[in-house]
This record gives sequence, C-alpha cells and structure tokens, in this order.
Amino acid sequence: MAAQTNSEDRFVLETVNRHVAQIAKLEASQEHMATQADIESLRVDMEKLKSDLTWRIVIAMSIMTAVFTAIVRVSPPVA
Repeated sequence: MAAQTNSEDRFVLETVNRHVAQIAKLEASQEHMATQADIESLRVDMEKLKSDLTWRIVIAMSIMTAVFTAIVRVSPPVA
C-alpha cells in the first residue's frame, strides 16, 4: 500500500513539474507578443509615416510640374 502511494505521489509530482514547465514556456512566449499599447504605438507611427510620405509625393510632383512647365516654355515651337 505504501509503495502504491509513493508511486502515485511520484506520478503527481512529475505531472506537476511537467505542467510548471509548460506554463513557464507559455509565459516566456507571451513576452514576445505585442500588447495593445504596442499596436497603438505602431499605428500612430504608421500614420506619421503615411502623412510624411504624402507630403513628399506632393512636393515631388510640384517640382516635376515646375520643371516640365519650364522645359515647355523654353523649348522652341515645333513647325
């Protein structure tokens, strides 16, 4: 009877240790997951980059339009 109890105790202890190890692995993997604050911060950064890119495109198009207009005005008329 005592041997059976000892065996059961050992089984329970091994099971608990296995579960503790699994929980530790899960907790370690959750550290790499993004939180809601991280996602919100990335969203704000993305919006800033998007608006910056939009302005760069507008400025580049304005410069290209000015250069094209200058070329058309300076070039001699085609007969």
